[in-house]
Amino acid sequence: MTLRSHTITKKKENHNQTWEWEETPELLAAIEQLHKSSQVVKDIGDIKKVHVGNANYAPLKPRRKV
Repeated sequence: MTLRSHTITKKKENHNQTWEWEETPELLAAIEQLHKSSQVVKDIGDIKKVHVGNANYAPLKPRRKV
């Protein structure tokens, strides 16, 4: 197991963030499974998307005539 860290630096020193985590075999296996499932979704992504509009909006108010 290795300890990994990621530091996010901001303009102000007191706003900096440091993220730390341990890389366990379970974590690496989960990340690998995530990459596999993401690739499957990208491969299926060639399916044409269907847009269905709706009429869920307020009716327009009539304008005052001046």
